[in-house]
Amino acid sequence: MAYKIGSFNMFKFSFQSDSEIRKDFTVLSRIIRDNKFDIIALQEVFSPNALGRLLDYLGRFEWDGVWDSPTSFSSIAAEGYGFIWNKKCMRLAVTTLPDGTEKTFRPHIYNQYRVDRRLGQTQLIRNPYYARFEPLDGSFCEIRLINTHIMFSKGNSTSQLLDIGAVIMRKREFDILTQALYNTISDKRYGNNRPAYTIILGDYNLNLRTSGAAGAFLNEIVTVQDKGKIKRLITVQDKLTTLKANKAGSQEDYGFSYWANNYDHFTYDMDRFSSVSAVSSRINTVKDYCNGDYELHRKTVSDHVPIELKLNLK
Repeated sequence: MAYKIGSFNMFKFSFQSDSEIRKDFTVLSRIIRDNKFDIIALQEVFSPNALGRLLDYLGRFEWDGVWDSPTSFSSIAAEGYGFIWNKKCMRLAVTTLPDGTEKTFRPHIYNQYRVDRRLGQTQLIRNPYYARFEPLDGSFCEIRLINTHIMFSKGNSTSQLLDIGAVIMRKREFDILTQALYNTISDKRYGNNRPAYTIILGDYNLNLRTSGAAGAFLNEIVTVQDKGKIKRLITVQDKLTTLKANKAGSQEDYGFSYWANNYDHFTYDMDRFSSVSAVSSRINTVKDYCNGDYELHRKTVSDHVPIELKLNLK
């Protein structure tokens, strides 16, 4: 069975408009519908009302969604996450209790993890949003998603893209996600004991070396020890996904150099997914929905483009 999982940083997604942002909900809903996502994880969702309005544009008969925001220890970390899914294809995971009643698993901000302070780890500045989904096509499995937006910097300025301290912080946050959270979530079993496919996804603010980005690199494959066993987690999607804040020269001269960084990814257990066809890609919504006008895209859609992971569970 084939499923399409998406991730999209929505860039200060709220009702507010200013000189930088004026969201086009019609275009945003078209992107989700046209690309036939079964589930899409959203980052930088500043308001549950904004998510609700997007669901209105999508059509609540077919689409559903949830929103939550982690406790913030920094004003620049104060933002929320969202999940949107096609109700004809997916539902939130349901567990049958011993008395026969069913309990729906509600997505929540995940903060139940330990850190290794010997490695310089601290609690994540912005904890991820965790959800479990079940396909409605009869497949006996569940898809577990860890929706993350790794903090770019602890300071108020994000102008220093390759600031060494900030890059080290981001890498440590990625280590926490892979070393501390992934095992706990991927190995947990619930009452129905469905086989689970667990994926970290979102905006990592880190690049893969194969992307051609300038720096702030993460390792494509990391090893994780789990009760004496070794897991290999792979991070995929190496196309550039963020748009530059400013351009130089005319639109014709600028060409495709509006691409900036390769920040949006999926991460999963290579061995657990060995029997699964998993193909990741970038969706060029600048070209497909804004006629190549990257400034229009930044203003009405986002400073990121969405990514997708096509899963074929054989």
